[in-house]
This record gives sequence, C-alpha cells and structure tokens, in this order.
Amino acid sequence: MKILFEKFFVILIINFLLTPKLSVGQSYNTISKLQIIVDSGQCNYSCNDLLINGQVYYQPNRMASGTPFIFSSTFNKGTIFTRGLSYDVLGLNYNIVDKELILLHKMSSGAMLHIKLSNILVDSFLLNNYLFIAPKILNININYTYMLAANNDYYRILIGFRKEFINRYTQSNPYGKFGSTKKLLFLVHDTIVIKINSKKTLLKTATSGKKEISAFLKRHKIKLLKATPNQLNQLMDFYNRQMNSTHE
Repeated sequence: MKILFEKFFVILIINFLLTPKLSVGQSYNTISKLQIIVDSGQCNYSCNDLLINGQVYYQPNRMASGTPFIFSSTFNKGTIFTRGLSYDVLGLNYNIVDKELILLHKMSSGAMLHIKLSNILVDSFLLNNYLFIAPKILNININYTYMLAANNDYYRILIGFRKEFINRYTQSNPYGKFGSTKKLLFLVHDTIVIKINSKKTLLKTATSGKKEISAFLKRHKIKLLKATPNQLNQLMDFYNRQMNSTHE
C-alpha cells in the first residue's frame, strides 16, 4: 500500500510540473531562481519524471580510489533549468567520467536515492555557484554534455571537464582509481568553437588588441589552463572590449 501511495504521489507531482505555471528568463549573468516545492517532511519534488526519466543511478567502480564527480563526491544544493523553468534541489552532482548529472532524491519514507537526470531536457544547472550549460542551447557541436560557462559575452569561454577510470589494480589501489580532472578551454562565438590551450592560441583569435590582451594576461598573472572562472570572466570582458573597438 505504501509503495502504491508513493507512485500515486509521484504521478500527481509529475502532472503538477507538466502544467506550465511560471516561466523564468535565464540570464547567465544574473539568474533568477524559482523554488517550486520546499517541504522536507514530504517527498521532495526533485523534478521527478519530468527530468529524471525514472532511472536510479548506481555509481560504477564505487570501491575505486578517488571520485568520478567534478569537484568532490559530496552532493550540494543546486538549481536545474529546463524549458524556461528553474528547480532548486537539495542535492546535485556531475559525474564527468560518464557525463551524467545526478540528483539526490529524498523519498517520503526518508530513503535517499541517486537519480540520473535526462540530459535531453536539462538546459543548464548551477552547482557550487558555477553555471554549467548544455552546448546544444548555443547550437554548437562539441563532445561535452555540459560545460562551465566562464562568461556570457559575444566571445565567451566554455570549460570542458573530463576524467577517466584507470583499471590498473595495485596494492595501493586494489579496485582501480579515478584519474585527475582535466580541463580544456574553448572560445565560442556564434557557432564557431576554437580550442584555447595557451596564450598563443588565444592571441591568434584576436582581430585587434593583441598587445593589450597579452599585457592584460601578464598584468593579472593569468595562465589560461590554471585560471579560475572568475579570472577567465575578467579576461573575456577585456577581450570583448578589444574586439568591439574594431567596430566602433
């Protein structure tokens, strides 16, 4: 009976979510958050089948050293954006080995489930105050499910993260291990994507202001592959001003 009740409750929530009530404009600089349901005593909405496609997530190689997740194995509060709506969730994490966004879902019984979200429906999400977007919403073709958006100008930098499971079994890692996180930077404008892995490749993309951009990098001690998203945002703000000056 309890299981039937939970299924009935889930169906009601799905019907609620599928009926448009409020739309939220997405801005990658200032994002408004819409909290649909907050009731820790009930079954949390957690986007249910509207996003999750009903798949429970089981982490592969759970006993391996390290973690397949982008920052750590800890699930933190986040926000999911889809179809012009936003959903605040209690636990979210991004598996960059398998390119899967995982939701921590609390059932009415108190049991916690890890749910695999549908990447077909998720447009973007906030995690640890970083905005990750699906390249599809920019109409670009690149082999990443989600990328960290460092800025939102005409010329923008997107950061792609990858990690792999290393199936070498040793005394110190009897179940294998997850490798270190690798990141690549991409300069995007319109639908053009250019890999940026050094100062030299960035300067090649500049149609003007090469000396100024080079001086900016030196002055702020920015090394591209080690730069923080905030540093990249500052860099691209300056970069865009240089590019715009050619059209004034």
